[in-house]
Amino acid sequence: MGVSRKTPSHQQYASPSTPTRTRVPRSRPVTSTPTSSKRKRTADEQAVAPSASTKRPRRSHPNGSISGAVEVIDLTGDTPSPPRKRARVQTPIDEPTPERRARRFRTHPPKMYLERAARALTQRMFVVGHTVTDVDDAPKMSFDIVGTTGNIYKTTIGKVPTCTCPDAQKGNQCKHICYVLVKALRAPRHLQYQLAFLSSELRDMYHDSAISRQPDTDENKDGNRKPVEGDCPICFMEFEPDNEEIVWCRAACGNNIHRTCFQKWAATQQAQGVRCVYCRSSWQTDASNLTLDKLVKEGTVSADGYLNVAEQVGLSGARDYSTYHSFWVRQQSSYIGSPRRRHPSHLGEE
Repeated sequence: MGVSRKTPSHQQYASPSTPTRTRVPRSRPVTSTPTSSKRKRTADEQAVAPSASTKRPRRSHPNGSISGAVEVIDLTGDTPSPPRKRARVQTPIDEPTPERRARRFRTHPPKMYLERAARALTQRMFVVGHTVTDVDDAPKMSFDIVGTTGNIYKTTIGKVPTCTCPDAQKGNQCKHICYVLVKALRAPRHLQYQLAFLSSELRDMYHDSAISRQPDTDENKDGNRKPVEGDCPICFMEFEPDNEEIVWCRAACGNNIHRTCFQKWAATQQAQGVRCVYCRSSWQTDASNLTLDKLVKEGTVSADGYLNVAEQVGLSGARDYSTYHSFWVRQQSSYIGSPRRRHPSHLGEE
């Protein structure tokens, strides 16, 4: 039967007296099944050196070698070419471009305008001269106005109205501009408070005004007096023969003028001499008007550079504060009392 074999214990191998014998493991027969270490070694070799059969061949470029640039495909849908511009719709040559107003159109009169318009309608001012020129196919009308303090200001009605008075220099629509639009030009109501006008509006205002309907002096030069009717050509207010003195051109045209208005107008004609407002003929005076030439020579220039004829034409030179705000009146009263502004004629009109 089988023979039992004793295996020496661990103590026997570890004993110093007994010589140590190395145990040689018995080799086993090689089988065809690969071990795990061999499979791992084979997988590593395949990873390091892949077979030539798995390598993809390089594709040849049809145009030759590739220079290294890679074509990028844009997936955003935008084309690299610039967008096409819309074709301009050409405006017909004969169709004019609509004119634009230089300032915003006012749909209603502001409070500031109403205050100044009230002064223009209640305070008497005088137009001592006017000129009309054509600028950009539109009339430009300039008026020399004697204000309530006696200063003479130039008020111009063009595409953007202007005036040389201190109030207009601050950017306001002064009472002199209101006076010209309301009294001299008789502008339509919705245009009286505008800060700018169109060419068509200026043409209509001029043709509908009294300054475009000057009488034909070539037909009437006999000096016969015309009927007292209509408006005075200087203040543009209606004649009231029962309440005012009225003079007329005795030398030629016979047109009527307020005596007070004509005296104020004559006082400003220092270089030309006294002439008729209408026909420009030398004024023929009666006994009561012998002082007109004297008035012409006595006009003075104020410290601000304005020609002042208040003393010559019977004005006090003081401003009428009846239509002004009480706070503004108190402020100006203290300002007038300052050493450099004691005379009222040195003040501009508001």
